[in-house]
Amino acid sequence: MAPGSVARVNADTLGTMSDETMGLVAGGLAVVAALIVFSMLRAAARGHLDRNSGFGLVTPAVKKSDATWTAGHLAALPVARRTVLATVVVWVAALVVGLVVGEKWAGYLGLVPYLAVILGFVPMVRTANAAAVEATKKTRQTRKSKPTKQTRQNKQTKQMQKKGKSGNGRRKH
Repeated sequence: MAPGSVARVNADTLGTMSDETMGLVAGGLAVVAALIVFSMLRAAARGHLDRNSGFGLVTPAVKKSDATWTAGHLAALPVARRTVLATVVVWVAALVVGLVVGEKWAGYLGLVPYLAVILGFVPMVRTANAAAVEATKKTRQTRKSKPTKQTRQNKQTKQMQKKGKSGNGRRKH
């Protein structure tokens, strides 16, 4: 090939793959999409994606704070892993059935793995939101510190003063 020339794709090479096979192979892109989602969730869970980056599970509950962002993505990670696995299984099954059947409609089986990815998002988001809500509750509980001994004594003194008693057990006059 001469320098500066562009390699040309032989149309005959592309033409040897049937439409059915192309459709089934396209289902592999669903596996790639599931892997991208999993990688993004893992990056967010590890702190490599900022909650304002626009990537990740961007829901109000998950985006509330850094703690909810991390908790939500950590919780959704196992669901994403199962989604990738389900997508691969569905894609391989579609490939096998489509190639064995060999009918024109078999190419449409390549769309089935995309359903696995889309349906995997529902439990991913639900799990992330639930974990984010729990993280918010824990943060609130941590902020409310336990009453110290001095705080309890102050409360007891105020209650006694309301009843007309001083802190030493004598009545006020």
